[in-house]
Amino acid sequence: MLQKIRDTWNQPKSLKARRYANVFYDVSWNVLLLTIISVVLIGFLGAGIGAGYFASLVKDMPAPAYKTMTSQINTYSSTSDIYFGSGERIGNYTTDEVRIPVAVDKVSPFVVDALLATEDVEFYEHDGVVPKATLRAILQEATGSEDRTGGSTLTQQLIKNQMLTNEVSFERKAKEILLALRLEKAMNKDEILNAYLNVVSFGRNSMGRNISGIEAAARGVFNTSAEKLTLPQAAFLAGIPKNPFLYTPYYQGGVIKEDVAPAINRMKTVLNRMYVAGKITKKDYDAAYNYDITKDFMKTQSKPRDRYPYVVQWAEEDALIIVRDHMLKQDGVNVNELSAEERKEITNTYGRRAHNALRQGGYKIHLSLDKQVHESMQQPARNVNNFGPNNSPNVDPDQGPEQTAAIMLDNKTGRILGFVGGRYVNGKADDFNRARLMERQIGSTAKPLLVYANAIEKGLITTDTVIIDEEYKYQNGTNPNTISVRNEDRGYRGPMTARDALKLSRNVPAVKIYEEQGDFRNDTEKLIQMGMNVPDDTRDAPSMALGVSSVSLASLASGYAMLANGGEHVEPYIIDRVEYQGEVIYEKNPKKTRIYSDRTAYLIVDMLRDVYTSGTATYANSLLNVPGDWMGKTGTTQDIRDSYLVGSTPGVTLAVWTGYDKENGLTDGGAYGRYYQRTQGMWSKIANNVYLDRPEVFNSNARFVQPASVRAGDFGDSGSFSEKKKVEEKKKEEEAKKKAEEEAKKKEEAEEKKQEAEEQKQEAEEEKQEADAAAKEKAAADAKAKAEADAKKKAEADKKKAEEEAKKKAEAEKKAEEDKKKEDAEAADGA
Repeated sequence: MLQKIRDTWNQPKSLKARRYANVFYDVSWNVLLLTIISVVLIGFLGAGIGAGYFASLVKDMPAPAYKTMTSQINTYSSTSDIYFGSGERIGNYTTDEVRIPVAVDKVSPFVVDALLATEDVEFYEHDGVVPKATLRAILQEATGSEDRTGGSTLTQQLIKNQMLTNEVSFERKAKEILLALRLEKAMNKDEILNAYLNVVSFGRNSMGRNISGIEAAARGVFNTSAEKLTLPQAAFLAGIPKNPFLYTPYYQGGVIKEDVAPAINRMKTVLNRMYVAGKITKKDYDAAYNYDITKDFMKTQSKPRDRYPYVVQWAEEDALIIVRDHMLKQDGVNVNELSAEERKEITNTYGRRAHNALRQGGYKIHLSLDKQVHESMQQPARNVNNFGPNNSPNVDPDQGPEQTAAIMLDNKTGRILGFVGGRYVNGKADDFNRARLMERQIGSTAKPLLVYANAIEKGLITTDTVIIDEEYKYQNGTNPNTISVRNEDRGYRGPMTARDALKLSRNVPAVKIYEEQGDFRNDTEKLIQMGMNVPDDTRDAPSMALGVSSVSLASLASGYAMLANGGEHVEPYIIDRVEYQGEVIYEKNPKKTRIYSDRTAYLIVDMLRDVYTSGTATYANSLLNVPGDWMGKTGTTQDIRDSYLVGSTPGVTLAVWTGYDKENGLTDGGAYGRYYQRTQGMWSKIANNVYLDRPEVFNSNARFVQPASVRAGDFGDSGSFSEKKKVEEKKKEEEAKKKAEEEAKKKEEAEEKKQEAEEQKQEAEEEKQEADAAAKEKAAADAKAKAEADAKKKAEADKKKAEEEAKKKAEAEKKAEEDKKKEDAEAADGA
């Protein structure tokens, strides 16, 4: 049939047929030619219109310089990290996005192959844009197709993330294309890939935080580094960027999704594309395809604030101030030259900038804390048996449980090695860091720092100066008798040495010494130099001797570290240094201030040794398993609202507080024991725990060394204290009284002896009379007995004689009878 048509066409049999054939050929050719010309013209027109439209979309966008583009592409947020002073990483500065920059050569090749096979297979061939892919994506967008294959290269995705927005529009797409072409000229392929790996979103990690960058993804999902990712792990992560919300294995809280099938299917798709692209073998593909990736998922992790709530809070707040001040210094802003209102506004503005910088700037915050020390300190605060009742009787139930706080710092450097911000109720801590933020009255712990040290420094007393513990009242201006000073036991012990008065924490001697110095302003200045808060209206109050001022626990601990440090105070701190982009922008250089001479410091230390051996801290000493040269002081505030024990070795100082957040009295006695036993028990348990893990921090083999400035006379009863004469007079009175008492006693004893002699003489006479009477009675008794015996003997003799006579008479009568019978017989015979 076809051959017949071909023959007819080539050799028409009639003129008419040939004419029709020619006409048809001419028309067909012209139509075809016209069609080709029309298509070409329409193509040029479309291209022109497209080019014009493209130009109109980007006409207002200036072409950025290559250097500017490179800088903007490589500027991405990097999470700030917090580290223990011993080197262990604590976690991130609080933020919802975690990013850990990593170089592309430190990333597993599986990751690179998986991303390129999935996201941009022609990455190393194109110039930033793949036209056919872009045209396909545009047509799909224009027609509303449900099958979206995507048209963005890695370069375009990087431009969208770093220089543009996520807005869906042709204008944004046009800018993206233009900038991608330009970026390919500003950066090489490896640099673009490196930036992409650190920018792209990978969903959420096991803490529920957003993760950006492959290193954060590897750590947050599989608990490994990007360099060590296996093939199935790399394929799983490479599939997430297409739809992070759908493919991430975790919910916002860090809980693993019940259904991770979409993510696993996506992983299998990635593996298939790697196999098709020739990046893996069939054997590798099959093994990875059948691998149970869910067993590699990290379990839900607690956030750093959950694991170390007080640590992260303290670190972040101090770091914020450090970075803020660094920014102010960089900008040449001196806040001291500003008005109060301007200063507040400027510091607030820079504070916000510092906060944003810490969330996104990749700072490294290195703390002074020793991880082992800090964690060991927490254990006693977790044990409910170490505390009293939640509330005192008849107290507002909102008061909360009995609380505690503790802090341990290095005496020489001021480094805070560990602390307890509060107790753990049901295993959880609250948001209030008592070790840092709480300021409370410090009770008798103020006595060594304010009263005795100043008095020794001024030559008013020495360790054995005698003070009279007696009924006494505070002075009030020129009036010496106002409010009574009471000791805790409500009793008085008379004359006693300063050493004994301090170790037993007697209030009256402390007030007497403080008032006699009469230099309240200069004395309290010592506390201010040590960072303690002393309100101006209390600086002239003699009650300061008993510690009425409110002080933070860190400041209190640093005061005792000052004594242990030979009188030199070192400012306590928790942030050792801050690094930014490899540069140290802050390093702590602790402020050191000479407060007291080494002589004064040592004499106080020597007195405070007795607190543990025979003073108010003997209970703590009985529980303490940490050897060493210990010195310290207890403290209690009015109505037992606060209880303290601060103790130091040559190495460290440990301060512990117990009380209620609302200042109510502690329960004393009953099932919970004495209040001071709970405080001292907490102190000893913390010290013992730390010693088990880090014994070297205590420097237990060392002793407080007596400096050459200390003389033998410093341990005698010397000084200018005014009660010395009074003590001597009192001593003479007591001696005279004692002598009179002794003489009276001797006289009384002589009288007693005389009376005793008389009584003995009388007793002798009475005894003689009694003896004579007894002798007479005995003689009479003997005579009577003899008479009775004689009478009895005579009676017996008379009886015997009578019996014998009766016998003889009977015998005679018998004989007579016999004789008569005989006579009668003879008479009869004779008859």
